[in-house]
Amino acid sequence: MNHVTMLGEDEVPLPPIELMRTVGPVDPDFYRNPHRVDVFGHERPGIDYSGVFDLGCGCGRLARQMMFQRSPPETYVGVDLNPHSIAWCRANLAPARPGLRFDHLDIFNRGLNPAGSRQPLPFPAADGGASLVIAHSVFTHILQPEVAHYMSECARVMRRPGGLFRSTWFLFDKALFPMPQDFQNALYINLDDPTNAVVYDLGFVRGLFDSVGLTIVQAIPPEVRGFQWILYAVPAGEGPAAAFPDDDAPLGRMAPPS
Repeated sequence: MNHVTMLGEDEVPLPPIELMRTVGPVDPDFYRNPHRVDVFGHERPGIDYSGVFDLGCGCGRLARQMMFQRSPPETYVGVDLNPHSIAWCRANLAPARPGLRFDHLDIFNRGLNPAGSRQPLPFPAADGGASLVIAHSVFTHILQPEVAHYMSECARVMRRPGGLFRSTWFLFDKALFPMPQDFQNALYINLDDPTNAVVYDLGFVRGLFDSVGLTIVQAIPPEVRGFQWILYAVPAGEGPAAAFPDDDAPLGRMAPPS
């Protein structure tokens, strides 16, 4: 029996609420896993969690849940641009579970990392180093000039037989918007900080996946119409392309996730 199976959840701290606020939900239940279930089992059973790369790990919401799965990751690398979140995870989560690592991806963000690089950076991970790459609420904040780089990096890290990539996106149909030119494929809601929420044309996103050698095999529509789609992808040739269901969720209004 490894160390994490002997730990109770109360022995591993929860992040302070000021860090929770930077990533969205502040309900502690979003950080707990009392029934030790696979974190994404309700979406896609049978995921290989042995090696996880979590882009935009924040203050450890998914990392903490995965620590208490029945089969926790053998290796987990979480990266984030918020240095305070990474420092907290290193001090409070990494010591509780062998194989957990947290790295600061020092890229610019107006609110969370204003001194960071304005040029895209490579990920601190080996080619094919992860069985599962996660980018939850990440591409919803990446501007079009950088999106191809970060898609390529995600594909590089998970490109191995059986690899899986889970990402979330705001999507629209460019055919319904006659104003954008061919090279314009994103909509922005905030003039002062365009990364607040980025909405991508579905056809453009499909082309991005194709260009990095990935096939979208599952598309889960949002729970609020127009909000985050969940896309699962595998290396090209390892599964049939998914059909996209209609987004017929109830209308509503939600703050863009961090």
